[in-house]
Amino acid sequence: MLTLYNAALVPLRAAATLRAAWAARGPQRALEWEERRARKLPSIEPDGVWIHGASVGEVKLVALVARAIRARRPAIPVAASCVTRTGRALLPGPPVADAAFFLPLDFRGLPGRVLDAVRPRALVLIETELWPNLLHEAAERSVPVLVVNGRLAPERMVWYRRLARLYRPLVPALAGVGAQSEEDARRFIEIGVPRERVGVTGNLKYDLPAPDADPGRLRKRFGLDLDTPVLVAGSTGEGEDGAVLDAFQSVRRRHPRAFLVLAPRHVERADQIEKEAASRGLTLARLAEGTRGAGARDGLLVDTLGELAGLYTVATAAFVGGSLVPIGGHNVLEPAAAGIPVLFGPYTHHVEEPARALERCGGALRVKDAAELGAAWSALLSDPDRRSRMTEGAAALLRASGGAIERSVDLVLSVVRDGLPAAAGSR
Repeated sequence: MLTLYNAALVPLRAAATLRAAWAARGPQRALEWEERRARKLPSIEPDGVWIHGASVGEVKLVALVARAIRARRPAIPVAASCVTRTGRALLPGPPVADAAFFLPLDFRGLPGRVLDAVRPRALVLIETELWPNLLHEAAERSVPVLVVNGRLAPERMVWYRRLARLYRPLVPALAGVGAQSEEDARRFIEIGVPRERVGVTGNLKYDLPAPDADPGRLRKRFGLDLDTPVLVAGSTGEGEDGAVLDAFQSVRRRHPRAFLVLAPRHVERADQIEKEAASRGLTLARLAEGTRGAGARDGLLVDTLGELAGLYTVATAAFVGGSLVPIGGHNVLEPAAAGIPVLFGPYTHHVEEPARALERCGGALRVKDAAELGAAWSALLSDPDRRSRMTEGAAALLRASGGAIERSVDLVLSVVRDGLPAAAGSR
């Protein structure tokens, strides 16, 4: 079946060659495609750990795991990779990781080139990056592959069932899986991972540190008074920004001094969002253009990478995007860790467990549309006691749910030490 998979990729491989030739006109894109095609290989000492995560959210976990490994085994070389450009911009470098690069395209031979360059003692995949050629070529080289923070959403299971003949020979070789939940563990067993190698280690996102930011300094940077109500809409998705802007306009009717911080998931949509705001009579300062005079505008448009976690600290209340549209939601724990009341929409299937946990502890509110978002924001701005109760509930949840990082690193180091398939430790 792997032969058929690679045959199906032949046209895509030709297209990638053409894309790389086009990208060669710009040095940054040329370097990207050199890494994606395994033409430029990482330089790193052998016998370390290669940690891979797909995009921005997973890259934060890559950094978390890398720091924890480095704290416990400082001599182990650490390599870090991802798939997306936004993730690549945030991959950790020295001293957290010794090499950072794009994951090669999953064409036959390309993962093997990188494996031969890195020569890791273990390959660690964050969540669900089960690429067939990557798994196959790691097994050919006797490189143990682990999954940490493992998650298999129901819609992903549909694809694994359809492609069972492709994955059934590959996933039994996984050295260990640390799943987020019992349900995730059951699904990994269903797709063929031996039961004795699967355990529940918990969700690493509960262990992400609180943002290292000074909210007073940030407010001063943006020209905002300490008592100006700030609403942050983070990681908004395509088709969601208009709803956020409509909700903010409704808030302004009751709270005319409210200030919006709007951070799209993909910064290339910034021009479009600025036009949407202007069509509603709203003016947004652009973070990339500097923040002087931002407080005199209606809000701030975050068109740079890596700032959102810190910006949550200035919020009076926050909304986490990808949830009013059927994307599945993004990291709802990030504003909770910043001590901010959290709101999100009905579509949270990518973050269902922490979203429901926040609802149960009173740390979050779920809204169904722009009207409910505006009403919830307005109500929270008028009720500081409720905001305090929400943040206290979320803080208690975070304290009670931590520890996944220790269990995950125990799993990784057991394989690095022994080089044998491991039983993932359950909490």
